[in-house]
Amino acid sequence: MILTHENIYKGVSPEDTFVARTDKNKLLGVCTVSKRNMETLFPDCPTQYVIRTEGDPTSLAALYGAAVARIRMMQYRKNAPARAYAEVEVDDEESLRVLEALGFQMTDGVVRMHRRVSGEKNYHLLPPGCTIVRDFLADPMERKFFLERYNALYDLNNDDEWLTEIVSQPDFARILMVSTEDLCGELLVWTENGKGVIGMIQTARRWQRRGVAGYLLDDARLYFKSIGVDEMQMDVWKSAPGALPLAYAAGYTGETPILLYPEMDL
Repeated sequence: MILTHENIYKGVSPEDTFVARTDKNKLLGVCTVSKRNMETLFPDCPTQYVIRTEGDPTSLAALYGAAVARIRMMQYRKNAPARAYAEVEVDDEESLRVLEALGFQMTDGVVRMHRRVSGEKNYHLLPPGCTIVRDFLADPMERKFFLERYNALYDLNNDDEWLTEIVSQPDFARILMVSTEDLCGELLVWTENGKGVIGMIQTARRWQRRGVAGYLLDDARLYFKSIGVDEMQMDVWKSAPGALPLAYAAGYTGETPILLYPEMDL
């Protein structure tokens, strides 16, 4: 097996891309490392290295090993906390085995939670001076500002084509909480197979821990009730600070894994 650096994916440098081939140049697998600064989401550990790998199981040990070596080199002598995690499908037992052998902990991932749609009112208190607005992200400037906020939160480069796909989902709406001075928080909702979906929720930093997220989730429940939906679902990143407690407080239950994030502190 031969490992090389190649320019495979747009936006990922060859130095952060590892390609495994046979001696006869047959492609076996590809692994990428992406460094993200998620200071808003993870203020105590903003530097996050994301590993993505695909290919033949025989190439996984070499690819993951190369990725870990690359991350350690990138983080060398940096006096700041950092974390590496790999995106792994739930049934990818070989990747999990290799990563565990490399020292990754099997503690993080994305889980799907559910709750019934019931009740006639919002049981949370609206923060003083705030109001709720619903729109459909039809205004070009609003779309631009939303993308800027979302990309800054996750250190991504999603474009309007990505957002258009979301906005085109059935029963799509955006729920915002605004004050007289600024945006407090926002939430995207739509339906899939007759179920309400909480697609994304974020709260402005200065409005965190002031009841914004809880109120938005409750307003989403009322929105789904108004269109005849009787069940909601929300995908929760387990390690995102406060995410699981927020979901449970909003009445969501169950933690069905849909994506695993084996992790390693650096």
